[in-house]
Amino acid sequence: MLNRVLSTLALSSLFACPVLAQYADTVVSYNPGAGYARGFTNASSALGEPSRVTPGVFGGPVDPFDPAYLPSQLVSIGAGGSLTLSFSHPILNHPRNRFGVDFVIFGNSGFVITNEFDLSTFDFVGAPATDGSLFGNNPGVTRVSASRDGVTFYELKSPYPGPVDGLLPTDGSGDFHTPADPALISSDFAGQTLSGIRALYLGSAGGTGFDLSWAVNAEGQPVKLQAANYIRIDELSGKSEVDGVAAVFVPPGRK
Repeated sequence: MLNRVLSTLALSSLFACPVLAQYADTVVSYNPGAGYARGFTNASSALGEPSRVTPGVFGGPVDPFDPAYLPSQLVSIGAGGSLTLSFSHPILNHPRNRFGVDFVIFGNSGFVITNEFDLSTFDFVGAPATDGSLFGNNPGVTRVSASRDGVTFYELKSPYPGPVDGLLPTDGSGDFHTPADPALISSDFAGQTLSGIRALYLGSAGGTGFDLSWAVNAEGQPVKLQAANYIRIDELSGKSEVDGVAAVFVPPGRK
């Protein structure tokens, strides 16, 4: 009985902690695997806040049509490779997080612009819009796992198909700690301009969201994972580029 009471108090203290705008801050391990993007092997590129702006002459604001693309912004994971990152403060499996999502992984996929391109002006005709198709996205399969102690990892079996570095392309003007609806699919964005995409994101910066409630053990049985300090990304096929991982938190006043 005493152990049960102490466990309850410990969990309550986690949810009572001040909200922290946090990102992955330590690289635990990195294996680039096979078929990774050459030159994109600095795992530290996945630490801290994901890119809001791409620097340089050809850079500019990061948005769903203009993803990050520099080695200083991204680390690549090829087939058979993995990246394990840790957080100084735990990611919480918070019951009030939007859509139940507890953390978001950001990559460098982008929406294809379908407007006609005018060679005389070197610009698109009309406001850039998409049919929902992607470029730079991972066509393969990714496994994402979480751990409290960095030893025992539990796979997060997402009910939404798609790998890391696919939907939803990063919008650097959005909130990295607020998830978009993980049920959105490519066809939802058909015909959308940037303003339409942002309306669907509902203030989020996009990315691939995960819920710690999806945790299962090696036998595929559900596990109650109330918090995690470690996230592991295993590339089973294809390749993913990772720009950062952000914890989701409940803004003050949200019920």
